[in-house]
Amino acid sequence: MPIIIVLIALAAAGWLGFMAASGAQYALIMMVGALLAGAIAFFRPKLSLALLVFSMLLSPELGFGSVGGARTLVLRYDDALLVIIFLSWFARTAILKEKPFITSTPAQTPVLLYTSLCVVSTAYGVIRGDIDAQRSFFYVLKYVEYFLLYFMTVNIVESKEDVRKYLRYGFIVAVLVTFYAYYYYYSSGPDARASAPFEAPIGNPKDSEPASLGGYYLLVFGFLMALVTEAGGYLFLLAAGLLIFIFPAFLLTFSRASYIGLAVMVPALLFFTKKRRLMFLGFISAGMIAVAMTPGISHKVVDRITMTYSGAYATQSFQAGAAGQVRLEESAAARVYSIKRVIFEQLPQHPIIGWGVTGVGLGDTQYALVLGELGLAGAVLFVWMLYRLFYTAKAVFAAYTDPLIRALSLGFMLSLIGLIFQSLGVNTFIIVRIMEPFWFIAALVTALYRGIGEKERPAGAAPGQWQRPME
Repeated sequence: MPIIIVLIALAAAGWLGFMAASGAQYALIMMVGALLAGAIAFFRPKLSLALLVFSMLLSPELGFGSVGGARTLVLRYDDALLVIIFLSWFARTAILKEKPFITSTPAQTPVLLYTSLCVVSTAYGVIRGDIDAQRSFFYVLKYVEYFLLYFMTVNIVESKEDVRKYLRYGFIVAVLVTFYAYYYYYSSGPDARASAPFEAPIGNPKDSEPASLGGYYLLVFGFLMALVTEAGGYLFLLAAGLLIFIFPAFLLTFSRASYIGLAVMVPALLFFTKKRRLMFLGFISAGMIAVAMTPGISHKVVDRITMTYSGAYATQSFQAGAAGQVRLEESAAARVYSIKRVIFEQLPQHPIIGWGVTGVGLGDTQYALVLGELGLAGAVLFVWMLYRLFYTAKAVFAAYTDPLIRALSLGFMLSLIGLIFQSLGVNTFIIVRIMEPFWFIAALVTALYRGIGEKERPAGAAPGQWQRPME
């Protein structure tokens, strides 16, 4: 191994020297950054995960054109960082042979089958001439990135202290993102909606993606809400304070699908835990009253919700069975049209494996997108994959007594439920700023499922048995 490292270092030094002499300063900076990130990932893989935690929401993005006139291919600096870290980690795994490349997890089989179906379905779409090979390749690669992040994190995380450390970093990121969301909203004019960093220029709210920030906040709220019911002392105060600080920023996204997700998460929390129910309901009620007494927020939120089905914007009409004629505004109607188009026009043509990734353009809802791109087989695998993630979190919640770990697993369950409902109006499970933290948290929960925390092993259970609690 030392010889390999020396050879790589000499080759890198020679290449960097050549680039410096030729005046390629920007490329030189990028190369040095890539080598530094690769070295950190090889020698300090846990530190490289910390870099990823900060880059997930705080990384600039670059557009690479549209797909079919409807979908925009977006690459970000953290995409490059993730690839570099993964390749370095893969090299470390191959050279040191400390751990298997893919660690067994409850979600392993559906994830691998879902990934394989994405590749196969897209390949058939390219062969048929229905989709563009180059652009579909980048989208498939984006899907695969999420799963690589999941498996890599499961492999690297080794202890509950690691989990706590990454959660602390996540708290910092959430605070920074929220400060930016307030700054963006109050700096971008009357039509602004809160947005995550680097999604749109200040003062240009039309390019923002508030649903991305709304989905990210569903992940944050799941954990904070669970902390309020599970933890005490400073963790309770921290969670309550952050909920108070972040909730107005969440409302300022004016993302109706995100509102639906959060509305479902509250009763889900009351269902899964028996602790502090009355206190939590009182906390929520006080928050709603406070928001209602803030005209600058409450009036806009109410207008945003009611415009969906009434007023001058609700110009599209649908027959809704016994409910009669239903009116919707154009954006909400587009979701209905999308589902009808996929179910009645596109799915019958390729019902089993779909049209391939990017084959149906922008689905407007996650479920229309999955059915259109991957067919009935993809829908089954998608549901199976989410079920296995939910099962993993539920097992961790039942097996551990540590309040922080219980809050993490319970919060992930709540967030998953919230995102499932947000997906009715958003392509939630392909959005980078939602899916990178989602799969990272899923990996932390899975690492805990694999048996981290031997001291909390049930009495009489051997260490080997604890590897699969509640299985």
